[in-house]
Formats: sequence, C-alpha cells, structure tokens
Amino acid sequence: MKERFSDRARHALALANQEAGKLGHDYLAPGHLMLGLIAEGECVATEALRVLNVDLAAVRDNVSAQMAAGNGGAVMGRRAQTDETKQVIAAAIDEARKCGHRYIGTEHLVLGLLNLESGVPAKVLRQQGVELDALREKTLGLLRSSMDATHDLSHSRHGEFEWVHQQELSKAFRSPKFWHTMIMAVDSANRLGDGEIAPEHLLLSLMRDESSRAAKLLAEKGVTVDWVRTQLANGS
Repeated sequence: MKERFSDRARHALALANQEAGKLGHDYLAPGHLMLGLIAEGECVATEALRVLNVDLAAVRDNVSAQMAAGNGGAVMGRRAQTDETKQVIAAAIDEARKCGHRYIGTEHLVLGLLNLESGVPAKVLRQQGVELDALREKTLGLLRSSMDATHDLSHSRHGEFEWVHQQELSKAFRSPKFWHTMIMAVDSANRLGDGEIAPEHLLLSLMRDESSRAAKLLAEKGVTVDWVRTQLANGS
C-alpha cells in the first residue's frame, strides 16, 4: 500500500488509543476511532460533520454510552485492532483511492466508519441524519474549495490551509531551497525560545537570506532582521 496516513489521521488514531484506555479496553474498536476523531476536533472529518449540523458532543456521548467500560489493564503502545476496525481502515483506504488521494485522512476514516453499517458510530451518525453519500459529497466539496459558502473556518486552527492537498505540498518538499528556509525558520524559533514554528519565524528565515527578493524588498524599506527579532522578543 502506497498510501500514508495524514498527520491529523495519525493524531486521531493516537487519541482513539487513549479513549480506549479511558474505557478500560485493551483493543481498538470503531467506537474508539469515532471518539478519537471528535477529540482531534479541527480536522476535515469533524468540519464536514459540523457543516451537516451534526452535534459532535451528542455523538461522543452516545458512542461512549454504547461502549461498556472494561477492566483491561494498561497496554503498552498501540492496542490490537478488532476485525471491525480493520474493516473500517480497509474501507477508508478504498475511499481515498476512489478520490484519487495518495494519503488516508480523517475524512476517509469517518467515511470508513459509515461504511460499517453495523458499527456503533454508523448507527449514531445515522440517527443524526448523516448518510454516506451526503457526507462523501460534503467532504469532497470542502477539499475542493476552502471558500465553501457554508463552511465557517473561524474556529479552525489552520483556516483555509487545512484544505491544501498534500500532493501539492510534495512539490515544495522536493526543493532544497524550501528545506533551507525551513531549517533557518527552526533556528529562528529556537533563538527566540519558541516551541513551534510560526509565520514570523519564516519571515526571519527569508530575511536572513540576503539574496532573496523578500529580504531585498524589506531592506529597501529599512526593515532589518535585528529589528524584527527585537520586536518579536519584546512581544510587539
């Protein structure tokens, strides 16, 4: 299989593992996947469900209520997937391939959950009026356009950039210049004592490359790397 799970899909799976632990389960079931997706919060899957007016809090409560607490002990690493979970993953891979995507995202996982009609998540989502075809179309619509008229991006961590297709990003990943810029951005973040890379670190990285057009344009306006770094350090 050439497909790979997206960062958010992997995060959702990790959260699903945690949800299983909270319930005392030593296995990973479809219900845990649904809880993991909801816990991830700001992903394509949950955005699509919100647009369809799904009450995610109610889904979480209903799914949890239908999964009896277990007495499984602590599990090191990933929990074993049930046969139903394997079916969901297989369906998610199939959904991704049908869409021509070379990655498995949260959107494919939730479609996979709906494919398993006998599963708890599918039953709970259908109770809220969610049908597989409708969710698939809404998901594809969101992926095609970050400016969907019915989609509110105000609460999304990465706004419209959430919908950038990963295959497009691969073009940048093949560029040595891109990686040099990113490495310099990491260095800028470290110098400022920041734990994550933010746009201001990318700005500093571009400015540190005096041959770049961005650096030259800013230099013409009297903007220097030291001035920007000082402003950021002072919280300006």
